[in-house]
Amino acid sequence: MTSLSASRFRIGTVGFGLIAAAVCAAALFFAIADIGFGQIRDEVFAVGFGLVGIIAVHIGQLAFCALGWQQLFVGPARRHWPFGPLLTLRWVRESIDHLLPVAQIGGEVIGARLLAGRGTTLPIAGASVIADLTIETLTQAIFTLIGLALLLVLADPGDVLRWAVIGFGVAMFFAGLAVFGQRWGGVRMFERLLLMIAERLGWNRLEGIAGLDRTLSQVYTLRGRLLIAGFHHMVAWSLGTGEVLIAAWALGYDINVGQAFVIESLAQAVRSAAFFVPGAVGVQEGGFVVVAGVFGIPADVAISMSLTKRIRELVLGIPGLAAWQWHELKRRRFREKLEISPGTV
Repeated sequence: MTSLSASRFRIGTVGFGLIAAAVCAAALFFAIADIGFGQIRDEVFAVGFGLVGIIAVHIGQLAFCALGWQQLFVGPARRHWPFGPLLTLRWVRESIDHLLPVAQIGGEVIGARLLAGRGTTLPIAGASVIADLTIETLTQAIFTLIGLALLLVLADPGDVLRWAVIGFGVAMFFAGLAVFGQRWGGVRMFERLLLMIAERLGWNRLEGIAGLDRTLSQVYTLRGRLLIAGFHHMVAWSLGTGEVLIAAWALGYDINVGQAFVIESLAQAVRSAAFFVPGAVGVQEGGFVVVAGVFGIPADVAISMSLTKRIRELVLGIPGLAAWQWHELKRRRFREKLEISPGTV
């Protein structure tokens, strides 16, 4: 019965996300149909080699995210996971979050699992991922706040200000939830819940998670490294401005860095708020249309700018999913070699 209930919960959760994605995708479909499919197609193709620049910028974002993650390991695990492997795992995490219906957190779970499967204890792996996601959320809230401030300076926001404030409120809510939930024992409760489920199901592979809360507390004592990780994430968020600049330039619109910063920061806030929609399909495009419209960018161009990001997600994400499966194969061989040692998943 427990297994059946868990299956129903998973199916229901995924089903809700897919329904939400279908509704948003339908809205996007009708919006593009109103503008004209041929026009949008021509504009997206017009980006041309600009897509190479957009992909290069995003690889830079991934690199800074990996550098930030590298700061959050305790003990010898930091030496065990140098920059290169962490960059690959960060790529895998993002590919899963962007292309699969996992509410934008499935990649983090898989990332911790792959870390733990290659010689790192599960508490250290899980603590590094939780701390990394928390810092990423906090820095996004700051990124959004800066975008709001620039919006007030660079343009008359009109009704956009209300939606931007809502987006910032949502970002702050998740940031506060990430911080205070952990401080109020949320991680300890999560750890106990997982162990209880494992015991009831007779599944001993989660025994190594004991100590997650304690390990995370150790990570949060590394104040200098936390600040460095936050700096790297802020650089990563800010680099997204380059994607907007390149896409706008390729489509014939000359916008400045400040305007691109506003568009990227607020559109990302809208996307994050729609975490329950797989890939934020349609939601991201709506955010681009509303925010870019403040600077006089037509809806068709804004949608095309967003779609270039979608293309970049596919170009990097599909190989990322393949890399995930390759890591799973290596992980399986590693476990067989160690005869499923305690502390691995």
